[in-house]
Amino acid sequence: MRFLVITFTLLFTSACAYNTPVDVSPAYNVYSNYEDKLPGRYALYVDATETKGEGDVKGLGCAAHSYPYDGEAAFAASVTATFRNIVEEVEVVSVPMDASALMAGGYQAQLTVEVVSMEVDLRVNPGFFSATIEADTEIAATVRAVNKAGNLLGSTIEGTADAEADAGGFCEGATTAMQESIGEAIEETMQRLGERLANARRLREAAVEAGLGQS
Repeated sequence: MRFLVITFTLLFTSACAYNTPVDVSPAYNVYSNYEDKLPGRYALYVDATETKGEGDVKGLGCAAHSYPYDGEAAFAASVTATFRNIVEEVEVVSVPMDASALMAGGYQAQLTVEVVSMEVDLRVNPGFFSATIEADTEIAATVRAVNKAGNLLGSTIEGTADAEADAGGFCEGATTAMQESIGEAIEETMQRLGERLANARRLREAAVEAGLGQS
């Protein structure tokens, strides 16, 4: 009977919109084949518009509620913090730059990170005395590097994470699970983006050709 009460409560409580905060989650322990940072000054453009959305509730439990999130600012800040730990000098730019603008600005290359997709799935797990909510986050992103000579790096990576929290009396616990899941998925994404950048040999070679650092 208690199980049924919990189930019906999750199904029929009045609808609410629960906004989920997104944490800045950079990666600082990035694996690199090189002891030094990538030398030079680089322009960084981040397109994280795809990190806005709503958690997708699977099944009927808590389906009456909505769970919006906006990770654009947190994702961009995570990229900036991660890359500044890898690259000698990074300057964030608001628009992509062409070759002439890069040269005029004294940049070695432009680094571009774009979020291709981000999905957050929610599942309610009813229990005898209480229910839990599981959040699964998956992020796909690309990282590219371009200088006046052309493409130096192009790669697609994914970051995933899941978390679980008590559902609460009115399904509000989903935000706790989502916040943890999204934060961990962003951090994993940063780890993989950072590794691709830190170990990009063509970028290192281009820097050496420009008289910066060693390959």
